[in-house]
Amino acid sequence: MLNSEELKVWRKMGEQLASGHEVEAMSEEWLAKMEKEQTLYNHGMVRLLPGGWLYPASYLEYADRIYNFKFRSSDVVVMTMPKSGTTWMQEILWTMLHNPDLNHPQADEPIYHRSPEIDLDMILDGKGLEGVSIDHFMKAFQDTCPGRKLEDGMAFQMCELISDPRVIKSHLPLSLLPSDLLDQAKVVYVARSPKDVVVSLYYFFRVMKLFSFTGSFDSFVKHFMNNDLIYTPYWLHVKEAWQKRDHPNMHFVFYEDLQSDIMTQLQKINDFMGTNLTQKQLTNVAENSSFVSMKSRGEPVKDMGVFIPDAHKELGGYFRKGIVGDWRNHFSPQLEEEMNQWIQSHARDIGITFK
Repeated sequence: MLNSEELKVWRKMGEQLASGHEVEAMSEEWLAKMEKEQTLYNHGMVRLLPGGWLYPASYLEYADRIYNFKFRSSDVVVMTMPKSGTTWMQEILWTMLHNPDLNHPQADEPIYHRSPEIDLDMILDGKGLEGVSIDHFMKAFQDTCPGRKLEDGMAFQMCELISDPRVIKSHLPLSLLPSDLLDQAKVVYVARSPKDVVVSLYYFFRVMKLFSFTGSFDSFVKHFMNNDLIYTPYWLHVKEAWQKRDHPNMHFVFYEDLQSDIMTQLQKINDFMGTNLTQKQLTNVAENSSFVSMKSRGEPVKDMGVFIPDAHKELGGYFRKGIVGDWRNHFSPQLEEEMNQWIQSHARDIGITFK
């Protein structure tokens, strides 16, 4: 990880990343304000300009390596904003490519082992992870990357060395991934209504030690709309993918469509991926990747001590509800009106409509 002195050099130099973005360190005042409601990162946070992308400062250690990552024609990248159906789509794609007959010996391994996240390493700088066991991640790393050094990036190296065809997850936007990504690999982008995203994200921040969010739901929604949560801004993330939706290597899918008619959406993904699965195999995929089935197999991080025990018991864990429209149970009329205006202005600009 970058130490404090190395990060100060970055901040002083204002050096561009390989993606062309400038780095702006978040102020001590901003950090202190946000830490009244949540746990942040040992080395602070940065915004990348243009765009205003918000990440732990430790992202700087991996940014250029991710931007220069060598994707292959057999790769598929699952790209989403957090809590938009990412794990669901990872399981769908990995099952389609590796386990359509439900007999693969690795099928019971955690999804982060079979389908690693290329930008995960920066998260390990979280203050809230102090004392949390990473033994399961270590085992996955050692199995996948024998002889490799942990300090060179655990998840990043797993992305390099997992077996083809690789299913790689990312919450980064297109502009921070290789400029030739869509010419080299396939991308499946999942978009979800921001109202349901922010509800799911709120509970995730409440139950995870990494975030330990203690503020109100209203406060959280305003942080989301003000682009003051990690991985935001939401709309620019969606916009970058939406603008590429007609590229032959981009499959843009709405979470709501997956929920309403999974078999139709699986057939579209089957056509996009060229996997040529039979109807029986697609049914296998649907059943294996259903919310009930995935939850019954257990949470992928259940044994790592990453949850706040009382919050986990009260609010649910990694798999909470997986439904459409839960936002109706959380928004006050005033907050709903405020978010409706925010959605309408941005959606109109992008030309996108959520069901």
